[in-house]
Amino acid sequence: MSALSLSSHTPDDVLARIEGRYPPIPSQADAVIIGGGIMGLATAFYMAVSGLKVLVIEKDRVAGQQSGRNWGFVRTQYRDPAEMPLAVEALRLWRGLEAELGMPVGWRETGCLFAASNELEYDAFAAWLKSVDGIARSSRLLNRSETSMLLPALKQGTAGALYTPDDGQAEPGEATSAFAKAARGLGAQILEDCGAIEIDVAGGRVKGVYTEHGRIAADIVVCAAGAVSHQLLRSLFLVLPQKTVRNTVSLTTVAPRLSQPCFCGFGLGLRQRADGSCIIAAESMSDVDVTLGSFTNIKYFLGSFLANRRSFQLNVGRALLDDLYALMVKGRDERRVEPRRPFLPPNEKRAATMKALLGKLFEGADSLGIVKSWAGAIDVLPDALPVIDGTTGVSGLIVATGFSGHGFGLAPAVGKAVSGIAQGQAPSLGLEAFRLDRFAKGTFGQPHAPL
Repeated sequence: MSALSLSSHTPDDVLARIEGRYPPIPSQADAVIIGGGIMGLATAFYMAVSGLKVLVIEKDRVAGQQSGRNWGFVRTQYRDPAEMPLAVEALRLWRGLEAELGMPVGWRETGCLFAASNELEYDAFAAWLKSVDGIARSSRLLNRSETSMLLPALKQGTAGALYTPDDGQAEPGEATSAFAKAARGLGAQILEDCGAIEIDVAGGRVKGVYTEHGRIAADIVVCAAGAVSHQLLRSLFLVLPQKTVRNTVSLTTVAPRLSQPCFCGFGLGLRQRADGSCIIAAESMSDVDVTLGSFTNIKYFLGSFLANRRSFQLNVGRALLDDLYALMVKGRDERRVEPRRPFLPPNEKRAATMKALLGKLFEGADSLGIVKSWAGAIDVLPDALPVIDGTTGVSGLIVATGFSGHGFGLAPAVGKAVSGIAQGQAPSLGLEAFRLDRFAKGTFGQPHAPL
């Protein structure tokens, strides 16, 4: 993919400018999408299918952040009931996505299984199944023996499991890049190294976006900027209480068949890829790196944080120092686009713990090595539900952000829904639970499950 990069990579970009191989930065588009992650790019694809002149701006690289660093689960299983219609539609789209985009995304219908370590977890799965009766049509409870038969390599006894055979997996970077390439093939433009400074609004409606390289006029702006969305919305006096947590993921060497379904249980998340290597991570454990903004809007998160305190590790160090340095030496606009591509160190201790846990849980996994580990910045909202909203009070502004670590699998349905909203179509799926104003009104609830 040859997206237009606006950074000065001498000599290639300089020569390209001189020779005129790169077009000038567009001054206008039908729609500007802020964010080159999978949500923004899926939206760009479906907008381009509809004939809109679309421009995506990304301060880093396509799939450079969380869209290329997540686990790769595509699941309807054990989601908040409010997300289920969206998840079911997304799963339908994933099945035909490679044909629709004309390129591979790594899709495999392998199923998803959550093992219950005790009767309390099993009862929680049963309660969820009851709450989504009629929506989660293939999900079912397995007893101990059924779980053992499905996972013969699992050494740990269970109280049973929740299993959804229709769920699956895809490769995050591959899928995100496929959306980008397909969108470009339909005429969408993608500008990398182009950070958004501010959304231009006048008279209560969108007029465009100010970027670090100039203004782009547009009647529609989609804010799909992930963890920095709250910064762009704050200047419009829109409330988005958003925080960031750091999640560590590892890739193992090739293993014998451990689990065909995507697996969660006993503290471990596991996705075995087509080549036999495994993506592993802590099931629900993240790092919270304290920054200057950590205590902003803390009231929205305090209840959930206290209830799930063991799921978070607080770290005071480099992130806070970087914030202080930026505040002292960088201008406001520069801070808006920095850090452009932050180095997010993986929690090596947790990676080693997960590797040991994998060996303890699964036969044949004891000798596996770690090929590499990495970290991703997950943007979270107080109720762990996203914002997908075109009724923000600013005409032409659509927000699609805050997917709280489980947005990858929803992306095709979100992109299609946002594209429809941009064209004035009433959403075919219920999106009321995802309104932005739920935070200003105080009508949001607690997370369905620990973040």
